[in-house]
Amino acid sequence: MNRSDALVGATEPSDEAQQWLSAIPAAVYVTDPGWWLGEVRFVAEAVADLGGHTAADYLESPQRWLSAIDEAGRLQALERLQAALDAGETRVTLSYTLSHVDGTSCRLADTLDIQRDAGGQPVALVGVLERVAAAGTGDGASRALLAHNPDLLLALDADLACRAAAGAVGPVLGVSADTLVGRSLFELMAPEDAPRVQRALDEQAVIAGTALLELRLRHRDGGYRWCEIHFAADSDAVSSVSPGWVAVARDITERRRQALQWDAYDATDELTSALNERAFLGLLRQAVAMGDVHGRLSLIVFEVDGFADIVTRWGREGGDLVLACIGEMCRATLRERFSFGRLDTRGFALLLSGKSLQETSAIAERLRARFGTTRVEFHGHWLAFSVSLGVAERRQSEPPETFLARTHSGLELAMTHGGNRVQQAP
Repeated sequence: MNRSDALVGATEPSDEAQQWLSAIPAAVYVTDPGWWLGEVRFVAEAVADLGGHTAADYLESPQRWLSAIDEAGRLQALERLQAALDAGETRVTLSYTLSHVDGTSCRLADTLDIQRDAGGQPVALVGVLERVAAAGTGDGASRALLAHNPDLLLALDADLACRAAAGAVGPVLGVSADTLVGRSLFELMAPEDAPRVQRALDEQAVIAGTALLELRLRHRDGGYRWCEIHFAADSDAVSSVSPGWVAVARDITERRRQALQWDAYDATDELTSALNERAFLGLLRQAVAMGDVHGRLSLIVFEVDGFADIVTRWGREGGDLVLACIGEMCRATLRERFSFGRLDTRGFALLLSGKSLQETSAIAERLRARFGTTRVEFHGHWLAFSVSLGVAERRQSEPPETFLARTHSGLELAMTHGGNRVQQAP
């Protein structure tokens, strides 16, 4: 008995079978021998991507699907299916064009397994719907779909060792599918993520359930990619102790970065337009967690020399005026992309990517010179000020807090040596 025989009974798929069907990346459905003219017993949610209606809509009214097929294609598909049913065939592929509710359309390969009873009479149809290019359908199209799938598709055993891989293996991990086979997903995870993933899957293993997790997987270039992975228990490997898993992984690195930037948008210091300390530290931790995805990381930390004396002489209003021009001058002076944060009442930090220690020092020197020649008008007087800067490039595996503290030590050295200077961190 093959897998589809076990999945389909005389009425509808079991709960376990429906879990397995829902885990398949393609859109799967189950009907009686009448196809969409008869009783629909199961439809995977992925069908919404093809026709625009939800699975529940198609279960309630199968005619929605038939009415979205062009008339010529609908008649041809029904004739081909009837011929296959009459001839005793066990599999048939129907080809037709389906209209989406948004007005677009796509060509589909609808591959049907025909389930028959002991007497050879058809009792159910198990269909797999796949988009195909105009040049081909069937198995060749299926392989093309898998090869160009934007997600990473994995079949895993109980220890998350890869049994098969397809889809976006190269874009997500930088390796071929063959090199993944036999390797455990735990080997690719960030060490901090592995215990959390293990706990979540242990909980779902007991009930053969599913889990949607965000975690980091190491790319061939040495950095990490953030992935959103949907784990579903594989019904072929489910036991009361150790199920296998079907996993669909999507690269969300850019989404994480954008979300962090959006959160930071609401976390800026009103006076200087810099990220507040909490937001900047969050950005720094995120950049470090992503490793070398963006290349090397460097920091510049600086303070206004003698800021307390400025406030004593000119008052808080004069001090605020000096601080307010800090962000504007950074943006006007630097051509490089950077993230700008305010760490305390007078300290600031710049996070840059892709710069060496020497390059970062040169950028800091450019800032120091610009600040040193700036004059701020205040009630008919000109306020002059200078800054001291500490610079550092992140070392391999250096935690973000240590990285920032080390950069601060460079600033302290600059201030100890008289200020108005750039000092590399030890």
